[in-house]
Amino acid sequence: MKANSSPPNRGEPGVIILIVVAILVTAVGLTLKDATGQSYGSILGIVWAAALIVSFLFGLLFYARYILPLSGSEGWSEGLRLLYRHYTTQAERFLDNLSEPRPDVRRKGRRQQAKATGLLPLPASFTTLKAGNLHSYQVLGLAKGNQYARAAGPGFTFLFKKEKPTHLIDLRKQMRRQPVKASTRDGIALETTITVIFRVRQELGDIHDNEPYPYDREAIFHICYSNSIDAQDRLRGWTEQVTPRAAALLVDELGRHVLDDLFRPETAGAGPLDPIKARILQTLQRELDSNGIELLVVAVDPLVLPKAIIDQRIKTWQAEWQRRITLQQAASDAEAVRRIKKARARAQIEIIENITQNIDSVRRSGDADLSNIITLRMIEALEEALSSASLQALIPQQIMTNLVMDTSTQMQAWLNQPEEPEP
Repeated sequence: MKANSSPPNRGEPGVIILIVVAILVTAVGLTLKDATGQSYGSILGIVWAAALIVSFLFGLLFYARYILPLSGSEGWSEGLRLLYRHYTTQAERFLDNLSEPRPDVRRKGRRQQAKATGLLPLPASFTTLKAGNLHSYQVLGLAKGNQYARAAGPGFTFLFKKEKPTHLIDLRKQMRRQPVKASTRDGIALETTITVIFRVRQELGDIHDNEPYPYDREAIFHICYSNSIDAQDRLRGWTEQVTPRAAALLVDELGRHVLDDLFRPETAGAGPLDPIKARILQTLQRELDSNGIELLVVAVDPLVLPKAIIDQRIKTWQAEWQRRITLQQAASDAEAVRRIKKARARAQIEIIENITQNIDSVRRSGDADLSNIITLRMIEALEEALSSASLQALIPQQIMTNLVMDTSTQMQAWLNQPEEPEP
């Protein structure tokens, strides 16, 4: 019952051997006679045939415990059913092979049927015994005739009479990616890739349920009827229908925005594409809910622009940043000029106040040469100002020279003023 095993090319005689042996035993019983030469007739033949069948049935019951040791009281009965199917189906295959086409033609027919139904390879026991083991993440969609019958699996699965598997559904999370080409509202071409993660709609079971992949049986019914045909007449299963829908929604969403809206900086940890992905997830989930599919994640890769558009945007950003740099430099130069003028004025005031104080002290003495003293004091004040590190850092040498000349001129004009007579 391994998944990679293949059914035998020709069936085994199965129950045909039992029928042949029963006929032979009955024939022998009809011919036997007792010690007196009296023929037993049909009685002995029937007794021997019945004894053979009873022995065969008891043998089935004995081996059924080992063929299918399932937990529970019905394990032996399921094993008996499996043995019964083995004998009957193998006999049918043996008879059918006598009139069927060549093996290569049969294999081609099976491949075409699998391609038409989209059914993944199943264990060979589903063909020979109508039963088999499914992985914990697999479930079968079964049909009777052209109508859906039920969902079966995971684990050991029996097919009822006239049932045939039509879909093998994977219950694990599915991830699909698809490239997308779109245009913004202002006509700029974009390229990206959309990724979706989805699965069969789950049904929360009992907390003691040990199934790793619980599923909604109604969802299996919808999935079995969700297959479609693409433009190349290829069957597109349920796992291949989610990503094209998400891509179509993404194209529509990108077409509603201009390029600048899609490249805005993140605000509060949310990028410009986050609202778009949320709307796609909400809209697509409403569409897929009727198909029994649960959508988990919608992700969009970074947008890719044509090279010409990228170069143009770089030039635009360069012009904007150059404008900001120019404004900042102009503001810095204006501030530097303001500070230089302020330092110059403060230096002039300090020099003038120092000289004025010296002149007043000389006048009060009354016996000194005012011109010489003023000249000496002015030289000292200027030397002190020139040696000040703070002034040298704030005022260039040329400005300091001009300041000294202006101060000398002002002092000369002040000395030439006539003195007021004392009362």
